[in-house]
Amino acid sequence: LSMCITITNVNQPSSMEVGERMDVTIDVDVAPAEDTSYNIVFGVLVPEAWDIASNAVVSYTSDNGNGTMRLANESDPDYASAIYDLAGIGENYGLVEWVVFISNETVSGTNGVNFSGQIQLSMDVGTENMKTQLGYIVGTSGYGITQGETDIWFTPCMEVTGGTGSVIDLCGPLPFPVTFQPAEYTYEDIIHIGFDATKGPEGESTSLAGATDVYLCAKAIVDGEQVVVCGGSDRTKMRVTGDDQWEISIWPRQLFEVGPNQEISDITFSFTNGNGDVEVKDPDTGEDFQLIANCTN
Repeated sequence: LSMCITITNVNQPSSMEVGERMDVTIDVDVAPAEDTSYNIVFGVLVPEAWDIASNAVVSYTSDNGNGTMRLANESDPDYASAIYDLAGIGENYGLVEWVVFISNETVSGTNGVNFSGQIQLSMDVGTENMKTQLGYIVGTSGYGITQGETDIWFTPCMEVTGGTGSVIDLCGPLPFPVTFQPAEYTYEDIIHIGFDATKGPEGESTSLAGATDVYLCAKAIVDGEQVVVCGGSDRTKMRVTGDDQWEISIWPRQLFEVGPNQEISDITFSFTNGNGDVEVKDPDTGEDFQLIANCTN
């Protein structure tokens, strides 16, 4: 037994202006394999900053009845988590959420008699310049969010323009706070390490955003022994290159006081404030950043 739902089309704008209200229609086909009535479960993937839980309006029309939809609440099954587990978040790297709506009325189906319908969604697109991929999922209360009884549709990345800040590209690669120059280097070269304090976990700023001073805390394995260069000294102090932008140039042999006959086999590092009580590590791993020799010549 089932009430299989298929999304046949999504009509969604490819771009919007900040502060505008976006209207989306989702066309569905329903193939009941039993005589029954269920509530429609509808999920939409949007940026968290849009806060559509407080502004979206959802309704539906169908061959078997029309109605409105409400925001899911704590008394309902945890559809949002089930959707996340089944569908993920598309091309977005984070800062998005599945928001779930449930029909106020049930929709009836007759075994073997297919019918079609349409969900209408209206929501605000927020006040930030942004690129994001939206997603849609439709199921029923009878079968919940399960493979084969729901359908998922991701649209191409869309853009919201007209705001005052820079573009938050959720469709782009996960922001990473560290850069290296040159692109290829060995531990015998002078290496420029850049640090962007605004690029932390899930695209949020790091704990060193707004810091007055930032220092490199570096560790190396020299002839099998660890050498640590840390603390608020001139040797590890980074220079300002812009708002929350920092850089330091190091020659590993000099930084770790490595002799001409000694070998460096590994370098890791983090960033700290002057007191060392605020530290930023790799947001992807929670461990120190790695400085990996990558010269191909």
